[in-house]
Amino acid sequence: MRIYDYLQQASQATRNRLGKSLHHDKFMVGLAIAYGASVIVYLVWHHGFLTPDQFLVMAMLAALLLGRLKAFLWDWIPLILLLFGYEYVRGLVQKINPNVHIFPMIRFDRFVFGTVPTIALQARFYTPGQPCWYDYAAIILYFLHFVVPLTVAFVFWLKNRKLFKQYAAAMVLVSYLTYLTYLAFPAVPPWLAARAGFLPPVARIMDATLSGISAQIQLPTIYSYCGVNLVAAVPSLHAAYPLLTAIFVGGRAPKLIPVMAVYSVAVWVALVYLGEHYVFDVFSGIIYALLTAGLLRYWPGKKSAARN
Repeated sequence: MRIYDYLQQASQATRNRLGKSLHHDKFMVGLAIAYGASVIVYLVWHHGFLTPDQFLVMAMLAALLLGRLKAFLWDWIPLILLLFGYEYVRGLVQKINPNVHIFPMIRFDRFVFGTVPTIALQARFYTPGQPCWYDYAAIILYFLHFVVPLTVAFVFWLKNRKLFKQYAAAMVLVSYLTYLTYLAFPAVPPWLAARAGFLPPVARIMDATLSGISAQIQLPTIYSYCGVNLVAAVPSLHAAYPLLTAIFVGGRAPKLIPVMAVYSVAVWVALVYLGEHYVFDVFSGIIYALLTAGLLRYWPGKKSAARN
């Protein structure tokens, strides 16, 4: 007997044990929510990103339990491979284009706000060596970069595969659009500009806060083979993903629009406060998210209407 056949039989047996009396839709959504909560705990404990390949393994177990392993692998492996490809080529930007930009973002922030918001926020709220609750909250929001979009994608996949494919396409499209921009316009984040002497001191709060916390477990990931790109700041993909997710979630569940709006704004403020992005970076990420959502949600409809 092939391994796949055995897994399918095992998952079917599990579903039979659950019984017909269960409301499967509620159970599946509850499972996805529980999964997301467990991932957040993992991130807090290990202070690291959950990478898409790690997500694939964890979500695959849930798909096996639900008896949908084959469909899961068929739908998800292309998405994960495309996201991995993005991360890999993003790490090559510094080798392809070493001409980094420093001042356009600073000038924009100063023109709009009269100062660099990162510096103003850290001067008001950050105390070196004495992290507050909001420092940890900002870091958690930063670490949810892949967790929230992929968890939402998993819920979409459970409920509506067509919506999942549309959302997955949006994630891939906005990721590669940002990559092309990084390639043409590599940009320095606030903390790095400060270290180079182009700004007053800016703390990289995430590193300073988590330096005293040791990670107990390091899960293997193919992302360890991707290079780090310190000048992939404009646009901010960390800012684009939350808004893109909010647009799709809001279209499916309007009651969740306030929650997703608060989440998106909280992420944007955290990015600036932590010293990882300028407001210019966040604003450009918002524009990319809006353009991507517009292309994938409205362009197909107009195209089909034109054919008719």
